[in-house]
Amino acid sequence: MGRTNMISLIEIADRMRNGPKMSSRDWDMALFRKMTELVKEYEIKCPKETTEWINTDDGLADAAWQAAVDFVTDTGCFCINRERVVKFAEDEVKGAIKSMQKKVLIGEGKDARVWKQHKIEGNEPLNIAPGHHAPFTEDLANLVVQNFAMIPRLDFLEGFNFPTIDGYEIYGPPIEAYASKRQVVWLREGIRRAGRPGAAIVYYPITTAASSFLATIDHVAGLRPTDGVLLSVLPDVKVEHDLLTVATVLQSYGYFGISGSFGIAGGFCGGAEGAIIEGLVKTIIAWIVYRDNLYYNGVEHLNHVSGVERVMFPIHFARSVVYQATLRNSYGIPMHWPIPVSELCTDSHLEELILRSVEAAVNGANLYVPRVSRSRMNGGQTPADAELMIDASDAAIRMQIRRSEVYEVFKPVITKLMKNTTPEPGKLITECYDLQRHRPSSEYQKLIAKVKSEFKDCGLQWE
Repeated sequence: MGRTNMISLIEIADRMRNGPKMSSRDWDMALFRKMTELVKEYEIKCPKETTEWINTDDGLADAAWQAAVDFVTDTGCFCINRERVVKFAEDEVKGAIKSMQKKVLIGEGKDARVWKQHKIEGNEPLNIAPGHHAPFTEDLANLVVQNFAMIPRLDFLEGFNFPTIDGYEIYGPPIEAYASKRQVVWLREGIRRAGRPGAAIVYYPITTAASSFLATIDHVAGLRPTDGVLLSVLPDVKVEHDLLTVATVLQSYGYFGISGSFGIAGGFCGGAEGAIIEGLVKTIIAWIVYRDNLYYNGVEHLNHVSGVERVMFPIHFARSVVYQATLRNSYGIPMHWPIPVSELCTDSHLEELILRSVEAAVNGANLYVPRVSRSRMNGGQTPADAELMIDASDAAIRMQIRRSEVYEVFKPVITKLMKNTTPEPGKLITECYDLQRHRPSSEYQKLIAKVKSEFKDCGLQWE
């Protein structure tokens, strides 16, 4: 779809300067009250029984979407740097939603891909972003990138963060800009070594300063117009002045944008019900304010993303409502971010990864980088996790698993995971994956086979 009827980014910049003044705390309190009001008005309810693991009520998904539209129209978003509320008229919001893109061309040459919407309970393989959005030390940079880029199903590869560069702490605009440029150079070199020179790469922000993003523009060694950037709406529907600067510059080049803006249960939006609305509000705001095209926009619990404990129900249900609402009511492209709380080379890490990948397929959400939710340096992910994620989603699609069947089919694994919610400590990538031979260690191979067997016993048909 084109971008007709879209409010201009320059107009949004002006509203960030002249919109109603409000403190961050007052915004948080107003957000809580509004979400509570919308949850009640639109009867957004999560089930009490785990048997309703995935939403099957299309009416609930549609109601949640309308609640989100009402929030954006009535309340807007909050510019955290300027302490201003950015408001939108009803026709601006509806016009923007009609202009969302259901297909985005990324990469170039033989590595060009079309990232697109998929259907709920659909029959097409999902789009895949297999790696990074995780911390790695610079000594592993090229090799890690190369290993992830060797995964055949890769559609794009995101960057990573690191604490030092050339022995210097990354602090302040000059070093941050230098580190940002080095990140995308490593990405380009790694995909070239993997034989995928045209594959799309995505800049993972070292900081949210505009200078860090703009330093990556380099058609030879950095970001090309067919590459992307991560421009996320912050928790509690807050946006940043500098990221609008980035969006204003980069949209003229053609870059695609990603928003990592899921709803958060346990924050100012309240429980899972409020988080459903927040996830959808952030999707709409990310498109209007940053022109993001792809959205990992489900629902997570604050304790889960913090790595404190595994929180599953009713979060899995809430997450499914967000994906289904996005697909039923817009051209937005949702993505699922599998983030197990347990570390690499553990049973529960793999179990949760497979389960969430199956659910993504059932809900029609593309798959975005698997990663330990609170990952330590060099311990966030391996290519084996990405390949397992792909295999699990493919199996679910091949079997045509229905939304209503997920709990009963995978009840043994779900019950096991819900019984023990404590994260398992695990290994670093260098301890469980051979980056020279592009394969998991023998220990990890055996563990993967064991966990796949668990799911096979549930009925999942691996190829």
